[in-house]
Amino acid sequence: MIRAHLFLRLLRRLFPYWKLLLLALFAMVVMAATLASLPILIKQILESTFIDKDQSLMQTASLAIIALFMIRGIAGYISIYTANKAVGKLAIDLRMDFFIKLLTLPVNHYSQLNKNNVIDALISNINQISQSTSRYITAITQDSLTIIGLIICTLYLNQEFSLFLLLVTSFVILVTQMTHSHLNKPDQKSLLASRNLIQHLSQSIAHNRKIRLDGGQMYESQRLGKISETIYHAEMQQTIVRAIAVPASQIVTALILTAVIYMIALQAIDGALNLHEVGALISVVLLLIMPIQRIAGIPKQLEHEQKTLETIFSFLDQAPEQDTGVISIPHISGKLVFEQVRFCSDEQATPILNHINFTVKPGEITIFTGYTAGEKNMLINLILRLQQPTSGRILLDDHPLADIQLNNLHANIAIVTEDDYLLDEKIAGNIAYGTMRCANEAKITTAAHASHAMEFIRHMPSGLQTQIGKEGTTINKQQFHQLAIARALVKNAPILILDEIFIVHEESNSGNLLSALEKLMQNRTTLIFNQYIPRLKKIDRIVVLENGCITESLKGPNHS
Repeated sequence: MIRAHLFLRLLRRLFPYWKLLLLALFAMVVMAATLASLPILIKQILESTFIDKDQSLMQTASLAIIALFMIRGIAGYISIYTANKAVGKLAIDLRMDFFIKLLTLPVNHYSQLNKNNVIDALISNINQISQSTSRYITAITQDSLTIIGLIICTLYLNQEFSLFLLLVTSFVILVTQMTHSHLNKPDQKSLLASRNLIQHLSQSIAHNRKIRLDGGQMYESQRLGKISETIYHAEMQQTIVRAIAVPASQIVTALILTAVIYMIALQAIDGALNLHEVGALISVVLLLIMPIQRIAGIPKQLEHEQKTLETIFSFLDQAPEQDTGVISIPHISGKLVFEQVRFCSDEQATPILNHINFTVKPGEITIFTGYTAGEKNMLINLILRLQQPTSGRILLDDHPLADIQLNNLHANIAIVTEDDYLLDEKIAGNIAYGTMRCANEAKITTAAHASHAMEFIRHMPSGLQTQIGKEGTTINKQQFHQLAIARALVKNAPILILDEIFIVHEESNSGNLLSALEKLMQNRTTLIFNQYIPRLKKIDRIVVLENGCITESLKGPNHS
């Protein structure tokens, strides 16, 4: 059963492009009018050939038909182009809504998206629905207008036959729809037997050792064979239905055509129709066949697209991440307090983080080590408030983290990670990214000098405006890190998170990176996640995180 509200919702999203759709509709009206005029011109040719014997009139009518098809070709191009352009813009809107929704969902949704390839499926569905929408809009509108136009043409040629043809057309559409619906209806017995077969086969595979040990291979084979026979019988029943339905529909179609021809023949015998009128009416009937078949098959095709639309709109209807924060802190000193913080996941029996208690004073440099990847990522997510603790709370400058506005919180935290990922195509865009776009060139240049990135930027073809990445100049991993440090310097946030950035560099100038990081850490509350203790001039505290708990909290070796 078709859920009309899904398709109405899709059509409502096309409303902003009503000018393009109106132009496409006008072109389709022209196409329908040209096709509806064809039987009249055929009548004119037959009349001038067999009755008037007028060659010039026949030539004029023939040239008119050629002109008619030229106009129809131009109108067809306009209708296809404008309809596809409108639907293409709809596809852009759907993709943009998809991207915005994707970036505003709660973090715990992302693991499911990656696991089930939902992103790939949704992009594919949007592409599919944009192509099919254009096809259906064109087919429904054009074929409907063509049928209406041909009925009007028949009304002009012969009023009695036009009423008869209208009834026949409605009946043919109904019969065709019923036939398609019955032929394409899935057989429940066959589906049930197939599920039964898969279930028993899975059980046989799972218990293959016991089956082999007890010599039950033959029994299992026979049992699966019986289920297979059930599938065969169910499929044969469906085949019999189809074998009856196809010729039955063909017989009905033949009867309808015979009735139409008989109706024309009766009127011709009674003298109500001449030869040229008969030819015109037959051409109307022939021209109606294809549009009627396409219109009749569309409801069944729309049922197949319904699931795709449901998938798209169910994703877009998901609630975005809600900002529960109500306060904005104008100046953050950087004090972080963790009070009995605990986080449990539905996927794990044991807590990821359990009874985390520690305090980071403003300007302190704290190193976390001993953790697993899951523990580290969860702790960072809790600090960024991308996820909420199951119990306990985190305080920033004595304010509960959950009460601080999310934009205000994120504006005061910078993060530098080991991941080498380009955020923009240009060097300057990678340094001044997102909300820092308003940074002037002097500020960007100062940050690039402080991170030692200017040492390689000055050799680039266009300096800070150089395109980098796959389509531009390539840079190495250390240079990625230097750009990330420069970005953090431009942001100038009081809290800094360094995620696995202290890796062993083989390059001779790796000391530049360490120097840049120490400059970045000055006068900032810094949380360093690293599996070994880096050689820094200042380390205030070392926190060992194991099995979700803090097992040790030591003062740094050079704590002042």
